[in-house]
Amino acid sequence: MSEWADEFFRTWQKAWNTGTEAVLEHVTDDIEYWDVTLAEPIRGRDAYARYCDGFFEAFPEPGFTMREPVIHEGDRVTEPWAFTGVNAGPLWIGLPATGKTLVTEGTDIFEFRDGKVCREHSYYDVLASLRQLGLWPGIGTRQEQVAMGLGGLVLRGQKTVSDLIGR
Repeated sequence: MSEWADEFFRTWQKAWNTGTEAVLEHVTDDIEYWDVTLAEPIRGRDAYARYCDGFFEAFPEPGFTMREPVIHEGDRVTEPWAFTGVNAGPLWIGLPATGKTLVTEGTDIFEFRDGKVCREHSYYDVLASLRQLGLWPGIGTRQEQVAMGLGGLVLRGQKTVSDLIGR
């Protein structure tokens, strides 16, 4: 384990508990951010800043901590994190604020250039987070069965349309 990586992530988490400007001090201009909720990565400092602004609007008083030591190898570092925050604003994936507390864990994988983050991949359990926020039904509930059934209908409908038009 590297003292550099440990120190960086103490500072990084402090920045993520502060706001967008503090986070941007630690990323390259060509930052590339991958998140399990995004269809495409976010590319560039301005787009990353908008993403951060949305995060801080959704969770104005975030609480990030490290749940395990970072793993450092070459220019890559893995950071296992824990998060607690109250959802007080709209979520960046287009969902309304719930006022509920989110307690979740995840792991991010980083690549660095010149001591700054140039690539970040974030992994966490989106469905469990949506359940905690009251935006997805609980496991095994009738509401979940209906939601999953509707999802299945949509998928079957898409396949039928594709078959009909020969794709």
